Amino acid sequence: MSKKSIDVKIIRKFILDGRNSGKTDQEIYHELSQKFYDKKTIALLITGTITAEKKKKYKIYNIILLGLIGFFVLFNVLCFFSLIEQTREVWIFLLLAAVFLLVAGYFMYGIATYNGPIYRMCWIFTIWVLLLNIIDAKGGVEILVNVLLTSTIIFLSFYLDKKMFPNYSHRNLKKDNNGEYILLWKKST
Repeated sequence: MSKKSIDVKIIRKFILDGRNSGKTDQEIYHELSQKFYDKKTIALLITGTITAEKKKKYKIYNIILLGLIGFFVLFNVLCFFSLIEQTREVWIFLLLAAVFLLVAGYFMYGIATYNGPIYRMCWIFTIWVLLLNIIDAKGGVEILVNVLLTSTIIFLSFYLDKKMFPNYSHRNLKKDNNGEYILLWKKST
């Protein structure tokens, strides 16, 4: 049997089906590594896929995070429109608002589907947004709301990243003596 290239959808479905049938992540990894190339990507997909138990346990926090991001987006789009009225630079602010909405939509979709790497990208990107808000701070309620929202989003996305995907790491994937990845670091809770 020849190996195939990675197909993320097929592999994620295989991971979920395997977990539902009682297989360990290590058993799933072993089966997938015999069918597909790129063992590191397989290991990252397994560690970046949430277990049913963790999904149930952290669902309310995930919903809160989505709500905070949605509120943050709405608040900042309203701020963009107030800036348009003040400066009359319509096209620049509409372009910025569109890019902002696309990035936020990407994060919201990834968080709604419990995509492991998105949580890390979200808190890193939100730190960048927080720093920009602090640098451009002119005082007032707008900066206070932005700092509070971004700080809460950073904390919650970091917390969920560490709790739901504790073994997901590009640099710290452990290998055995044969070069195979070891996926049994922490028991699923």
